[in-house]
Amino acid sequence: MAPVALWIGVGLSLAVFFECVRLSFSLFRYLRNEPRLDVRLPADASKPAPLVSVIIPAKDEALYIEESLRSILASDYPRLELIVADDRSRDRTPQIVSRISEEDSRVSMVTIRQLPAGWTGKTHALFQAANKASGDIFLFTDADTVFAPDVVSRAVDFLGSRNLDMISLLPGFTKSGFSENVVHPHLQLGFTYFHPLYEVNDHSASTGMASGCFIMIRREVYEEMGTWERFQEQITEDVALGKAVKAAGKRLNVLRGGDLVRTRPFERISVACRFWKRAFYGGLDKSVPKIARLLANYVILSLLCLLFIFSWMLLMVGTVSTASVALFTASLLAMAAVIVPFSFFLKADERPWVYGMTAPLGLVISAGVMLSTLMAVLTDKGIRWRGSSYK
Repeated sequence: MAPVALWIGVGLSLAVFFECVRLSFSLFRYLRNEPRLDVRLPADASKPAPLVSVIIPAKDEALYIEESLRSILASDYPRLELIVADDRSRDRTPQIVSRISEEDSRVSMVTIRQLPAGWTGKTHALFQAANKASGDIFLFTDADTVFAPDVVSRAVDFLGSRNLDMISLLPGFTKSGFSENVVHPHLQLGFTYFHPLYEVNDHSASTGMASGCFIMIRREVYEEMGTWERFQEQITEDVALGKAVKAAGKRLNVLRGGDLVRTRPFERISVACRFWKRAFYGGLDKSVPKIARLLANYVILSLLCLLFIFSWMLLMVGTVSTASVALFTASLLAMAAVIVPFSFFLKADERPWVYGMTAPLGLVISAGVMLSTLMAVLTDKGIRWRGSSYK
């Protein structure tokens, strides 16, 4: 290979190295200072606890909804009601909810038989259930999400003690495998590239986002935002709500939920890829420049892995020169600048840090997701999610 091409590879590797080091400092600073739901305030006996309305949209969730409902009902929070919106389920979801509602009067169900034009199924289900809620605080969650017994109490304390309008928790997984440890973290980091949590949690910044697994919002703020009716066409309604809250000058915190809030693992890698394609398609507002930028990032990092392998092979076959040694050294440094921070991120997110060594594979898969998302925007074909098409 011509020395000029090798030196170009050296330049690319060094550029990636310095950029990764810069981003790593921001990541480490946030991980060190990120807010957590660790502290419980003593209850004020002179004031009754606010009623929390837990709202769950459910469509064909018979496999998961009972575990989810029972985990919420096992909460140590003294005042809550649970409203399930059965959204045209064709399985035993409504029967399961009805049985649990007979056992516990805190549970009720709203039955939805038709989806009006102009709505996504989830936003319509959330809207209908919220209309039946009586709480001072709304907690929107998913039918496959499992709560720790004290998460509602902690969240209400956190909301009140920090004078917040809304908080959202990023979930962990009930079980982690290849998709959750190799694919999901890279795409999660890519998403927060445009929605960094230190900006989301900065009340002077306009950046906003949220996770639909756990959105706790004051009722008056929800109504001021225009309810879910305002977001009826949004396929990433959680992100849209978070952006609207920040745009209105409200106080939002988004935190990592860890073991406090967990969701089911992805059934297959393809499901994880479709989930993130939907998140990028809606969460980045179908912005070609943003999607293309993330695609370029993943492609460049994937090429870096190939440069490292190529330079190592050159040395193994005896092609030792200043340029080949420089390429090996620079690409090795760049690979370390990718793998080491990623391993720390996994550990901080309570996942096995050893999966950091799989970064090259995760980057290649992430590049494929971004390419598919870009093509969906450019061709205006939209995406499919849970049997529905969205544009």
